[in-house]
Amino acid sequence: MTLSLHFLDLERDEVFIRAMPPDASLSSTAVACGNHVYVLGGIRKNDATIFGYDDVNDIFQLDLKDLEHGWRKTTSMLFPRSFPLVLAAEGKIYGFERMGSESFGEGISLCDPVLDSFRSRILVHCNANDTLYAYYYDRKSWVCLGQKFCYWSESATIVDDVLYTVIYNYSGKFRSLEAYNLLDKKHLPVKWSSEFSVDPTMKGILYRLGNGKCILGWVNHKHMSFEYLRLTIWCNEQ
Repeated sequence: MTLSLHFLDLERDEVFIRAMPPDASLSSTAVACGNHVYVLGGIRKNDATIFGYDDVNDIFQLDLKDLEHGWRKTTSMLFPRSFPLVLAAEGKIYGFERMGSESFGEGISLCDPVLDSFRSRILVHCNANDTLYAYYYDRKSWVCLGQKFCYWSESATIVDDVLYTVIYNYSGKFRSLEAYNLLDKKHLPVKWSSEFSVDPTMKGILYRLGNGKCILGWVNHKHMSFEYLRLTIWCNEQ
């Protein structure tokens, strides 16, 4: 089975596909950092273990300015992880264990972290205790921002001090965005200026482009294609 990565060229409005590293493991995660794409972690079959597999700490690198040379293996992670939660900030890649107790002292599951670059921090939401934490990577410390945070999906981003997360209904259909003011620590109402031309799937990912613009992208498994909506967000709160 050959796995692929989908790349979206925003200038040309085109999607191109690149094969994953041939030696990459299943359940790995991809992240972009500068002009490079990295594939981290995953699982490898091992019948001798209780679950039948081992987590791996492999990292593969692709130089987007030198695609002809393809993927190469680079320095491994300190700890093996499957489906690691990763993001890039200030030229570094930060990886979090999806389910574990590395930072919080108890077995909990985490949502995808969100970068708040203006404050040099990464926002992390814990499903088990419904608490929002911030990791300040400039001083390597954790701070609890709020408990009983309420709704948070697997996709979120920050635009102008407001945290937006995607909301789905019980049938898995896209419903709206949840807005939370990080400064005032309160939820905001969301209104749409127009209807969508297509229906996003439940696995949609929200990408921030800058200047109040975002993309909600997803893979259409029926047509084996990458689809997306361009969103322009502004806050009218007084």
